[in-house]
Amino acid sequence: MLYKFTNPESVEVVIFDNSCNELFTEYVLDKKLKYTVIESKLSTLFITSKMIWMFIKNIIKIKNNEKNLFSYLYKVYLLTTINLYNPKIVLTFLDNDLMYHWLVRNDNSIKYLAIQNGIRQKFEFDKLEKHASVEINHDYYFCFGMYDIDFNKRMGFKAKKSFPCGSLKLGISEIKVKNTEKKYDICLLSNYKQQRHIKNCPITKEIIDNNLLLDKHVSKYSKQNNKTLIIALRTNNDEEINYYKSIYGEHTIFSSGLVESYSSYRASRESQVTLAYQSTLLLEMLATKNKILHIDFTDNKNLFDYDSPIKYKFKTYDEMAHKINDIYMMNLDQYINITKNQQKYVMNYDSNNPPHEIIKNEINIILNNSRTC
Repeated sequence: MLYKFTNPESVEVVIFDNSCNELFTEYVLDKKLKYTVIESKLSTLFITSKMIWMFIKNIIKIKNNEKNLFSYLYKVYLLTTINLYNPKIVLTFLDNDLMYHWLVRNDNSIKYLAIQNGIRQKFEFDKLEKHASVEINHDYYFCFGMYDIDFNKRMGFKAKKSFPCGSLKLGISEIKVKNTEKKYDICLLSNYKQQRHIKNCPITKEIIDNNLLLDKHVSKYSKQNNKTLIIALRTNNDEEINYYKSIYGEHTIFSSGLVESYSSYRASRESQVTLAYQSTLLLEMLATKNKILHIDFTDNKNLFDYDSPIKYKFKTYDEMAHKINDIYMMNLDQYINITKNQQKYVMNYDSNNPPHEIIKNEINIILNNSRTC
């Protein structure tokens, strides 16, 4: 812990938690803006008369609904630290973070902007509910599409302003990955989880079982049909690579697994059909007019709850193989036509007006309005 006995300089924007903040600083925030990054796990303790006074005022203002007094005091101190920087905006890529939503509920002096970073599923919030009260209340929410707005309503979540604008990373990937040509028949998006990160619960077991069956069947399909296949890795970890080699063979082609290089986006764009289970990138690729197929051998509506032609439920290998063949052989214009309604609903992406430009524009509007007040 670092102790400081002077107040920090004011900033216009606080980035909450250091999750992909380079995306914000490089593509979203104007270079002239002053900003700072504040982690939910505080590493700096300000000890000044102003900090103490603001802390006391927040304690008086904010009712303690926490079972644990220390948890309440910690959250109040985190909020006070943000207030000390006197920002106009708090920006985060952690749209489902409960600490963030506590801040939104208890501070109406700042505009809070959250950018959706992945698909949101009911089972995730059911798991969170076992440990803490789940209250999702967005101020400004930049989400993938109307599906997510409807999902929030079904879940009883709140949002003052929602912007269904597609995926931030997808828009940036279009800058990073250019001039691709089709090289492979199939791209499989890895859903591998390291063993030490796997928890013993029924939903996790269901996901793992589906992944094992998927890999078994896709390996069989690619070999029987002589299809070239690339696996878009989540990491470049040997454990993940060795797992796939044990199923697909020693000569399996892999992406680099380097997130910052957008290698999974490139691998998918270079393939005729992208296969996956519960992957955000699957929806992103659909939005860029690429053929995709979600492979699901479960019958659980809480998992990747989208409609066909995005999601199909399979019981047998033959059903899966038949559907892959259908999509592979389908004319691209025909495929785009039958998927366009669902595509826009789940990922409302416009390459001519990408999310980072929409978010940047809204930030500038907020800041300009605050300067004229």
